Amino acid sequence: MRRKFQGKLLFILLIVGMLINNFDDPIILANAEDNIYEDQYQLQQGATRFYVVNLSLNANLQINCTAYYKGVFHVYIFDERPTDNHVLNDGSIDASITDQAVAYNETPSQIFSPNINNTVNSVTLNYTAPSFQLYYLEIIVVENGPDTFKLESNFALQAYYIPFIPGYKLEIFASCAVFIVFFIYFKIKKYKS
Repeated sequence: MRRKFQGKLLFILLIVGMLINNFDDPIILANAEDNIYEDQYQLQQGATRFYVVNLSLNANLQINCTAYYKGVFHVYIFDERPTDNHVLNDGSIDASITDQAVAYNETPSQIFSPNINNTVNSVTLNYTAPSFQLYYLEIIVVENGPDTFKLESNFALQAYYIPFIPGYKLEIFASCAVFIVFFIYFKIKKYKS
């Protein structure tokens, strides 16, 4: 009987801890500086791919995005969580993206690729973080898509997806969570007596 109560109490504490942890930004353990991160991903024309990275004060993020064929990619870094992919319905990029980005490169350079024995587009971006926080990286293919890009970084990145869930009131969620915890507590107390 006592063992069941301890198990239920542990379960409640775990749930409460998870709820408290979810009120802030997610904890991202991708702060392994000097580790090379590589990713390959195929994007359609006008499509985007997001990544998130946790940077400390004065950390220097180095990004290199290289096309496999003839695609042209643009790279943007944001210091706030993106809520839009900045691609308009006609496939063009919203002009306000450069106002919201803290760093960007829209000018690819040509490099030789032995894979196709021809030149391909490559975008390089260096950014020094002015504060400790999460930064969001967006890659957009703007011409000659679909194409696959190879992404290299000196920090570990994690894929990020913009949630398409409409916003909800945090107060309602917190109230429901507290109500559920008290409900479970009183059920356990009633069961115990």
